[in-house]
Amino acid sequence: MTHFSGSKKIKRNRMSPSLMVFMWFDGVIMLCTDHLWQPITHQSQAIDMDFSAALFTAVSAACVTGLSVVNVHNTFTHFGQAVIFLLMEMGGMGIMTFASLGFRILGRRLSLTQQAATTDAIYQNDAASEFKRTFLQILKVTIAVQAIGAVVMAISLVPQHWHTGERGFMLWSAAFHSVSAFCNSGFTLYRDDLYTLVDNIPFLVTLLCLVTLGGLGHSVLHELYRLPGYIRNHVKKPYWISLHTRVVLNMTVLLIVVGIVLIWVLGSGSEGNGLWHAVFATVSGRTAGFSISRASLMPLPSIIVMLFLMFVGGSPGSCAGGIKTTSLAIWIARIKSNLRNDTNVNMFGYTIAPELVSRARILMAVTMIWNVLGVFIMTVIHPDVRLEVLIFEQISAFGTVGLSMDFTPSLTTASRLWISISMFVGRLGPLSIALWVVPSAKVSIHHPIGRVMVG
Repeated sequence: MTHFSGSKKIKRNRMSPSLMVFMWFDGVIMLCTDHLWQPITHQSQAIDMDFSAALFTAVSAACVTGLSVVNVHNTFTHFGQAVIFLLMEMGGMGIMTFASLGFRILGRRLSLTQQAATTDAIYQNDAASEFKRTFLQILKVTIAVQAIGAVVMAISLVPQHWHTGERGFMLWSAAFHSVSAFCNSGFTLYRDDLYTLVDNIPFLVTLLCLVTLGGLGHSVLHELYRLPGYIRNHVKKPYWISLHTRVVLNMTVLLIVVGIVLIWVLGSGSEGNGLWHAVFATVSGRTAGFSISRASLMPLPSIIVMLFLMFVGGSPGSCAGGIKTTSLAIWIARIKSNLRNDTNVNMFGYTIAPELVSRARILMAVTMIWNVLGVFIMTVIHPDVRLEVLIFEQISAFGTVGLSMDFTPSLTTASRLWISISMFVGRLGPLSIALWVVPSAKVSIHHPIGRVMVG
């Protein structure tokens, strides 16, 4: 008798880093939604605080957006504000970063999947080998920047709150706005946004500095953090800045300068110092969403400039949303190469890897399709609202900016749900797309070459 023995391969379903980040974000959002819905977190007169408002606020805080259908000052108790504070911090650094920190505190080792997910949250999949070496350094830099910002803000708030006896609120406001600014969240504790602090220049300048630093990306901040020490120890040897940091810094400066000039010339919609309002609108409007003038009062050309800034957003691995500065830089470099009939995409003396060019192209296309779909859905839900208002709301949500043309409080339950989804996709979608479109090692099938007329 012949016996045949066969072996069966057991395939284990391993959770991808993208799915792990998605599950962590979703779990934390639902948990905090439940907290924000409880009576202990909102004031008794907050009659508009239903489940959809709690969900919208939790998504907005976790995705560091800042859009809100209720007023934080009038709606939430100190405990509710603390929940938003924690969500902003976790959303800014990345949910997986805090999960990993918890594992370290408990003395547990991270699995390879968990390390990959945390690396994606910090580095946008730039280099997995950087995780162990720089993880704690990044946390230290982040906490130090936020602490310094909070101290400066507290000092600048003394004229507003010290003599009125609101010293506790002054300290809490400084800490809350420091985290909100660095995480590019845009939430504020004041009843009228930051309009009451429009003359407090030290506070607003500190806030803009935190917004800019938070939008650069953790890897860029870490590289800048190492720069003074390197110069000290290598006086005669020039410091080598990575290509990623050079692209981020150059694109950030370019977008800010161009944005300021255009909004200053076209009009910021304010009656005060036009240049100062243009500076604030550009820096904050790219990623954070703080406001000292109403976007609804801006002329249409300035609104178009704001839409572009919000669509681009910050930089990879940062607290900001949008398609990211590096994606725009690669997209522009690709157009220049095509016009020159050059097969390579070059930037700063480097040839960009073809897979990165492909990711940037696909990312740009998918985000455009998503936002066009979002605007269409918003027009179906709100057919009587002006188109530019709906476009502004959609791009602001996807770019996790938090600016609004005074329309967010008027969202219905259906539009709240859609804007929440857009905020969620805007925070995690581009990262997931960049991971999912990586070319696999599967056997490729070559089809016949076809030609069509273009242009």
